[in-house]
Amino acid sequence: MVPLLRRRTRAACALAAAVLLATPAAAQDPAAGFPTKPVRVILPFAPGGSAEADARLYTDKLQTSLKQAFVYDFRGGAGGYIGALLALKATPDGYTIMITNTGLTVSPNFYPQLNHEAVGQFVPIAELSNKTTAVITSPAALPTVYTIRELAAWGKANPAKLNCNNSGAGGVTHIVCVALSNAIGVPITPVYYKGVSQGQIDLLAGRTQVSGGTLTAGLVHIKAGRLRAIAIYGTNRSPHLPELPTTAEQGYDLAYPSWTGVFAPPGTPPAIVRKLNAEFMTAAGSADVVAALDRLGSTPSIGTPDEFRKRVQAQLAYWKKIVETNNIRLE
Repeated sequence: MVPLLRRRTRAACALAAAVLLATPAAAQDPAAGFPTKPVRVILPFAPGGSAEADARLYTDKLQTSLKQAFVYDFRGGAGGYIGALLALKATPDGYTIMITNTGLTVSPNFYPQLNHEAVGQFVPIAELSNKTTAVITSPAALPTVYTIRELAAWGKANPAKLNCNNSGAGGVTHIVCVALSNAIGVPITPVYYKGVSQGQIDLLAGRTQVSGGTLTAGLVHIKAGRLRAIAIYGTNRSPHLPELPTTAEQGYDLAYPSWTGVFAPPGTPPAIVRKLNAEFMTAAGSADVVAALDRLGSTPSIGTPDEFRKRVQAQLAYWKKIVETNNIRLE
């Protein structure tokens, strides 16, 4: 009886040891089986903007590959600040992510609760796309303006009448409007909207005159003549409008780097971040996503979370300099 009891005891101990060894391994891999329920996507803008257009191309792919829904939670206002603050405080379990744009690196200059240190706490998952940006005008309001110099001349001939629509005080399009005003030496009144699509309606109708933004929502209208791009921001021409000179070619030091990216709340497990990055990067390489982005005036981005983190840090410094150089303050 004693040898039999000893054998049973040893077997029981071996089984217990195996369970103890296996359990921590599973517990240490939170990405195993992830996701097991829908993922909430905070979009800190109103529906219909360029960030949503790019984002849905990717999340539609992830819904298929991960077999879970990606449910959008639109939290527009204050140039993306409201939604970003919500995402910053979300539970860091991978089931809440934020898809946003360049505005995240602008907000710290105006909102103490979302300062540079707070933005640095976000966990970058993936940069999704880079966008072509342009100075866009309304032919209905400015029928004779085809260049930045002509825009400046019109503004000087019509004092206090030039306006520029943007998606909220302290947002990137607001900063771009102020920088344009300072560059041409003409006051431009900002007109605030909760979202890009709302502002575009007024731009098409000629109720507003100028917009600085991406080609995502405007490219089809530009090609149809309903809107007019008068310059591509920066130093490189766009393949989407190759005949259009840049701001640099026209003699103006204006740049508007624009991207869309995915972030997680601070403390999100690295294994989940890596899994989501891999899924987003797989989607970025698919031919239909590349083609759809091209139609929106965007190009896909391929890279690691660390590479995206470095890009975000560089953008924080860039926009801080722009805000300080142009002495921009919220009214």
